[in-house]
Amino acid sequence: MDTPMASNDNTARRSGNASQPGALREAEHDRELHEVSVMVTDVTQPLLSVRRIAARLEEWADDPNWSLPNVAFRIHLGPDFGGISRIYTVRDYHAESGIFTFDVVLHDDPSPMMQWSAALQQGDRFALTGPRPHVGIPEPQDEKRKIALFLDETAIPALWSMLKSWPHGMAGTGWVVAADPAAFAELPRVPGLTLHRIDPAQPGEPREPLLARARALEDPQGHIVWGAGERSEMRAIRQHFVTTMGMARQDVAIAGYWKRGVSNTRIDARRREDYEKLIAAGGTLADFDDLAVEV
Repeated sequence: MDTPMASNDNTARRSGNASQPGALREAEHDRELHEVSVMVTDVTQPLLSVRRIAARLEEWADDPNWSLPNVAFRIHLGPDFGGISRIYTVRDYHAESGIFTFDVVLHDDPSPMMQWSAALQQGDRFALTGPRPHVGIPEPQDEKRKIALFLDETAIPALWSMLKSWPHGMAGTGWVVAADPAAFAELPRVPGLTLHRIDPAQPGEPREPLLARARALEDPQGHIVWGAGERSEMRAIRQHFVTTMGMARQDVAIAGYWKRGVSNTRIDARRREDYEKLIAAGGTLADFDDLAVEV
């Protein structure tokens, strides 16, 4: 699977000179986004499971949103891939140089993102649209509340960026599904936050191990929740905390990055359909619930 970010899929190119499958063309959705050309400065594989790409923004590098934690952008893969695009997270950003890095989680399926990223070389250029701050940590109404994190390896870059600017004094527990222990080991450690790696190949692990941990969480009302990963599992986690446990919606921040057995191109198309229906009915971007999109 590729690793798209949920809330800012279907980002349209602001210039309006090109179209892409599944892309929205709507003013509110595009507000404050830039269509940017970037140059690849480095391509490495620091882990067996990760291809890490560094690129320099050739314009709009002074936009402060690039420096925020968990910022997403849309990569336009170009005409060789039918004009499709994919959403990724900024792992880290250096404002002085305009260089950012992002990780591509590797897998055996020859998806468009696997092919595109494998061909990248230093000096190559590509277009992206962004930046858009993504789902952040809920603001606790009570400083005594802890945080519970539920994510898979596709969300490790998002968590990495958040941990680098972790709120002072926020304690809690996180569960990370990661087949590659080295990917988990790269995560920064912060005082008061305990992270547990879940090995999906471990005998006895259920099909949805994060949902199992969510249901076993003691004192849900004493927590705020952040999660990101496979859409069906993330939806079930949100339903558990909000519907079953009665937690306030603003205390549960959940994003679906991918869906088992479904291409991200198809997910983009379904998001577009639902979003356009919402706008036609008088809704706004703030009303759009990505996890409610059926794919």
